[in-house]
Amino acid sequence: MALEQKVDDLFDQLTSYADQGLGALGRAQQEIHALKERNLELESRVEELEGKLNQLKEKINTQLQGPEAESLLSRPDALMMLIRETLGLKAPEAQKVPEEGFANLEAMNPQQRLEHWVSKYPRAFMPGQPQPLKIGIHEDLLAAEGGDQKKIRRALAGYVKLPRYLRCLKAGAVRLDLQGSNAGFVTEQEAEFAREQLELWETQKKQKEHQRRKQEEEQKKRAEEDRLSSKLQQLMQLNTR
Repeated sequence: MALEQKVDDLFDQLTSYADQGLGALGRAQQEIHALKERNLELESRVEELEGKLNQLKEKINTQLQGPEAESLLSRPDALMMLIRETLGLKAPEAQKVPEEGFANLEAMNPQQRLEHWVSKYPRAFMPGQPQPLKIGIHEDLLAAEGGDQKKIRRALAGYVKLPRYLRCLKAGAVRLDLQGSNAGFVTEQEAEFAREQLELWETQKKQKEHQRRKQEEEQKKRAEEDRLSSKLQQLMQLNTR
């Protein structure tokens, strides 16, 4: 009897475990079914959003082709560049300067050439709010405009060595080509070099300011000495009369 009782108890336990396993399996199947339905809903939602995005893209693309959008497209910042890349729009290619224009460019001084670039490539050269330029952009300028590479580098130096430009060279910042398109990113090493150049510039600025004040103080001192000397001479002349 004791053995039969043990067998019955074991059978009951096995039956209980089986019921629990079947219950868990049923719940798992229900969850899988619910997840499949949710997945179908999400896929449908994604298709719907993609359709709306394509419609929006076509609408914006159509609007950006109109003459009234010229002022918007010529904005000197990276916003339009990001919009164009997001929507897959092509930036207008820079027009190459005709041969007869080379002589005029070569006659420009560095500041005049930089002003020419600001006017011709407003999506790249933005003195008011500069963005990092593409590495090797001097080669693009040479290919687009020709001329003396040394003069191009000299004019570029007047732009990329400005404190405002150095401050924009943050690690991960987007570099721009002549059309304002993504042309790479600023590395940590490049950002560190820019910080060092900026610190050097600020140190030199402080030294020049200190030297200027020192010279002003010396000039004031000499002027005061000259004034006293003149007064003394006048007094001496009065005493000799």
